[in-house]
Amino acid sequence: MSYRHFSFSCRCGQQPSRIDEVGVTAEHELVVHWWCEDCRKLVWASKPLSDCWRECPKVDDSPNFDAEFLHSIGVRLAE
Repeated sequence: MSYRHFSFSCRCGQQPSRIDEVGVTAEHELVVHWWCEDCRKLVWASKPLSDCWRECPKVDDSPNFDAEFLHSIGVRLAE
């Protein structure tokens, strides 16, 4: 599976060591919630789902990791 990751950080610049919650809003936004270890505060980040959709990798652009792995160990796929 091919995907692009999102980078999140607190206003202080600290990246989350773990994500506590992921959800969606009635306004069609992706929401991510975590605890900032440096600030000792709850942090919320949101992003419109339309932006997420536009950032999805194209099927043609993404490598087929399964086929590449099989090829690397000498397996040939039938045409």
